[in-house]
Amino acid sequence: MRALEQLITSGTFFDWVLIAIAVETLLLIIWSLSRGQQRQALRLLPNLLAGASLMLAVKLAIIDASWLLLAATLSLALVAHCVDLYGRLRLT
Repeated sequence: MRALEQLITSGTFFDWVLIAIAVETLLLIIWSLSRGQQRQALRLLPNLLAGASLMLAVKLAIIDASWLLLAATLSLALVAHCVDLYGRLRLT
């Protein structure tokens, strides 16, 4: 249990989550492009960016980073989320 606590409180766990999101993004883009669905690949990016930004914000909060950096990361997540919502609402 101590190892898990250290993994989370050091921020390393969130580094691994961000790496997983980056790999997922790359694989989804490759998969979409291989099927000739370039637009589908682009639609994924705002959602994945919002999620990655939130994970980075959690890491920054845990490691007690600058509040300006945390605010910038949360702002990026909000913008990405709004772009994602706009794209989804436009499709319906």
